[in-house]
Amino acid sequence: MQTPSLLALTLALLLPACGARQSSPSIVPSPVADAPDAQVAAAADVPAASPWLGLGRVELSTLVRDDAQRRLVTEGEPGFDAAQLGAYVAHPAQAPELSGRRCDRLLDLAVVALANHALDEAEGIVRLVRARARNRNMVFTGTTVLSEIARQRAGADTAAQQRAIEGVLRELPKPRFGSATVVFQVFQAQAQLDARVEQTKQQMVSAETARAVLWFSEVMPDVVRHREQFLAAVATVRAELDRLAAEPEFNFHDVDLAGQRDARPVNVAVWDVGTNPELFRTQLLENPGEPANGQDDDHDGIVDDTWGIASDPDPAQTGLFYNPGADVIAQYSPFLRGVMDLRAGLASTPAAQRVLELQRGVTDAAAARALDEHLGAVGEWAHGTHVAGIMLRGNPSARLAIFRSAWAGESRVYDERGPTDAELTAEGANIDAIAGFINRHHVRVVNASLGFSREYVEDALRHERALYRTDADVRARAEVVQERRRANWQRVFAQCPQTLFVVAAGNSNQDVLEYGEVPASNNGATNLLVVGAVDRFGHWATFTNSNPERVQVFDHGVEVDSLVPSGEHVPLSGTSMASPNVANLAGKLVALDPALTPERLITVIRETGRAIAAPFSGRITDETAAIARVRRERRPAAR
Repeated sequence: MQTPSLLALTLALLLPACGARQSSPSIVPSPVADAPDAQVAAAADVPAASPWLGLGRVELSTLVRDDAQRRLVTEGEPGFDAAQLGAYVAHPAQAPELSGRRCDRLLDLAVVALANHALDEAEGIVRLVRARARNRNMVFTGTTVLSEIARQRAGADTAAQQRAIEGVLRELPKPRFGSATVVFQVFQAQAQLDARVEQTKQQMVSAETARAVLWFSEVMPDVVRHREQFLAAVATVRAELDRLAAEPEFNFHDVDLAGQRDARPVNVAVWDVGTNPELFRTQLLENPGEPANGQDDDHDGIVDDTWGIASDPDPAQTGLFYNPGADVIAQYSPFLRGVMDLRAGLASTPAAQRVLELQRGVTDAAAARALDEHLGAVGEWAHGTHVAGIMLRGNPSARLAIFRSAWAGESRVYDERGPTDAELTAEGANIDAIAGFINRHHVRVVNASLGFSREYVEDALRHERALYRTDADVRARAEVVQERRRANWQRVFAQCPQTLFVVAAGNSNQDVLEYGEVPASNNGATNLLVVGAVDRFGHWATFTNSNPERVQVFDHGVEVDSLVPSGEHVPLSGTSMASPNVANLAGKLVALDPALTPERLITVIRETGRAIAAPFSGRITDETAAIARVRRERRPAAR
């Protein structure tokens, strides 16, 4: 789960807040696949090859609406009668609980309704989702939609518009206010919207891409034109919230094992897109039979696996961390914190404002793509090092191995395309090599702050218009990719039964099982622990993935301070940061009792955690309680 590109950040923040997603599957074929492109192009002044010719508001709305209505019937568990949608909207309490995908489809309908000025319909659908979503992180979804509806209903008077928007914003509790309103600062000019539409139209036509175009071309222009009213309303309500008593911060009970005589050496690993070994020299796990000399001295088939393993198809990137070049690092690394502040809903920080200033310069698709690439590169540069710093904190007994899998973050290796079968085989070979290293060197805890959602793969595949004619083709290929990757991960879990794998749940506010996040959704592995994120107050982070059965453990994942490869400290946010906090605890527990099995580690971590208040689920780790329990229960030989 590496630092997102600006486009990914924009979609992840803006669209869920308005009631849509970054991406979702669809099987509706392009309705213009066989259209007379050249004839339409002359009138539309767009390239003849574009599949988007002739698709205006009406056509886009029809595509999105028909797909959503069909999938309300075919997706999700039984109990929802699509024919009763009007009754559900009128009486939400009588509606069944809504799965994540059903919420997605309903929110698609809300966007269509708003784009066509059906204000009552749009509001009713959003209110239904807020009332009946199983994922209670969605209880404040649709703030952008409801605010724009209120503004339109207020008429032409700007003061009345601001007051109407304030009424919607006052429904937000203080912990959710920043993330729900950051969208009003992201876009500042029509040219930025045009650039996003242009960028989206480089993909194939599908219900998902049509929804994005509809949002950016039909809904967001009114928000941008009336931006002053939105920002004034945000400022007014924020000032009201600031006058409330400050909420107490959650005590995460971090424990430092420095100087503890009962702590023994423990081998741990960070599996990521790259980690700077120079920052952790005193704690590196060194392979004694493999000096760094360009040869396979220990005859394990891998050259220079001195401190770990690096896998990258780019022959210029052979190190344990990705180096995008001094110029890119110097120019874009200062924006890391701002990107993550925006993700956490902290739009008013100086760092976030600098990112928004960057956003102002994005006026065409080429500029948007270039900025996405540069921020993605810096994210790949920083991510694993930040994770490793969290994983080692307070545990001088830990010895760190580094596994760098360049494909893990997908932003660079698979840029706007999906993996080939040969590349999936190479991913599997990399996993097998890592499994061998883990077993040879007795690595007890591995943190993997990475993952692959099917929607992310589908979004990449939609750029390959020469290979995939319909979204049915995209869905089929994405499922093949996910099954291959799921099998790869299952193999490493099985090959390393004495190792605990701590995995980030993901940052899409989705159910990991319903949406098939890999490896977070893998079944049957007793040495897999999936971790969600909470903020500094102990609330679910607005972005965290979840599932009441699979994601039972949470930890601090918002504005978590740690190192980046330059040696600077930067606070970043994501389940990527929550996961190594739990891996850190697991490493400490093994240092205190080497006899602990992965199953026992998971039990102790879960049972000693503190319950998260309803309506959310899960438990937040308690290092003090877990360590006390292990010390109390360990065998005499481990003391």
